[in-house]
Amino acid sequence: MRLSERRAVLACFLILVVPLAVFCAFRVPLGQVPDEGPHVVRADSLLHGEIMGHRVARTNPDSGAQDAGFTANVGLAYAASFGTGASAPLPPSATAAERLAWARGIPWSPSRSFVSSANTAAYAPPSYVPAAIALGIAKRLGATPHWAAIAARFGNLVVFTLLGVLALACAERGRLLLLMTLGLPMTVWLAGSVNQDGLLIAVASLGVALLTRADRRSFWMGTALLALLALQKPPFLPLLLLPLTRSVTGLGWRSRVAAALIVAVPGVLWSLAVMHWVSVPLLPGPTYHPGPLWPGDPHLTFRSSVAAAQMRVVLTHPLRVALLPLTAQATHFATYWRQVLGVLGDLTIDLPHWLYGLWSVALLSALAALVNRPSARPVGPWLPLAAAVAMAGSAELIFLTQYMTWTPVGAARVDGVQGRYFIPMLPILLLLLGRWQILPPRFNWISWIAPLAALIVSDAVIPGLIASNYYR
Repeated sequence: MRLSERRAVLACFLILVVPLAVFCAFRVPLGQVPDEGPHVVRADSLLHGEIMGHRVARTNPDSGAQDAGFTANVGLAYAASFGTGASAPLPPSATAAERLAWARGIPWSPSRSFVSSANTAAYAPPSYVPAAIALGIAKRLGATPHWAAIAARFGNLVVFTLLGVLALACAERGRLLLLMTLGLPMTVWLAGSVNQDGLLIAVASLGVALLTRADRRSFWMGTALLALLALQKPPFLPLLLLPLTRSVTGLGWRSRVAAALIVAVPGVLWSLAVMHWVSVPLLPGPTYHPGPLWPGDPHLTFRSSVAAAQMRVVLTHPLRVALLPLTAQATHFATYWRQVLGVLGDLTIDLPHWLYGLWSVALLSALAALVNRPSARPVGPWLPLAAAVAMAGSAELIFLTQYMTWTPVGAARVDGVQGRYFIPMLPILLLLLGRWQILPPRFNWISWIAPLAALIVSDAVIPGLIASNYYR
């Protein structure tokens, strides 16, 4: 049964998921994936040996604060950000094809120069290596900025595919949930782009899949992948609890503590380095007064988020800030869920309402299959508890990070949170759920109906959404 399930999920991934991601990589205009323009710039800067972003003396005109970014080719930055041709100097009657042609004709700039990218400047370089390699090859072959950025998309997509295949092949349980995680419309949209989030979803899937196994090699490889995820996204530092509590034959507490440190230390050190050399205030906008949680002078004014000021708010109201996700943000949970499933474009294209329902049923079906499939080996009481704490801690840190960096000082809410930030948490459910055999194995096929339907229908619907939004 395990062998047939492995073959089934691999076939579904390669037949129903990867081709749609290839289509998206080729047909979705550049810049129509969240933050793709800055990610392309990051890949180009890495290609030229720029390991970390840097601050500059000049002031960002939007935020009024010191600026940060990379040194890269401005022509590439324009092509990656304006891929729809919406800003083309063409008459209003210009067709979509004419605007796309203008965007594809943007030339390389004669030399590299500073490109503002204050948010992306904080990211570590490993997840940009595939895009940078493909981008460099395309440039050597004489590609224009547009096609070089498309090549960078395919560099990411190749690695996403390899990681996804390995995750589905290596997991000892929960393969259907992994397939659903990798096949979400939002995941596919990200996988066919230069945004690092698609790769990181695959990294999380493979890392957790390896931890479902009980051999030492899988344990250390899974630990290394979790360390990569925490390095790229520090809010996932609570994942250090997973190797700490995973019982492996012949692996003592010292080794597990060492594994937990491997997950945590690189991300902490990188974050400290970013705070020292890169970080600048975000949230550009007009001047404003601080919100109700600000403990200082209410007549002060700010033009951006200020992490130091927000830290003062957190230290004054620690419990209230910690509970903001459950209080002020509770009404946004439905929006976050839709974004987990897929709000496409630059968060502008909704799926049909009924497709959100189908994908919700598909994920619930995959969870039911996971619950009904107990682990082949005893996991003890600590690993499920650690998985639950790691998920809750990561979610809390996501909200706290956005509160510190994207929310007006003293506000009684959290701004800037997007559902895609939570997708890497779905594979952790493999270590949390599944303790009892509820239904006989002969009924397992029932759990495949909704997931297969969701994948097939997505393949039919998403190309039409791309055509209607960008090519008409």
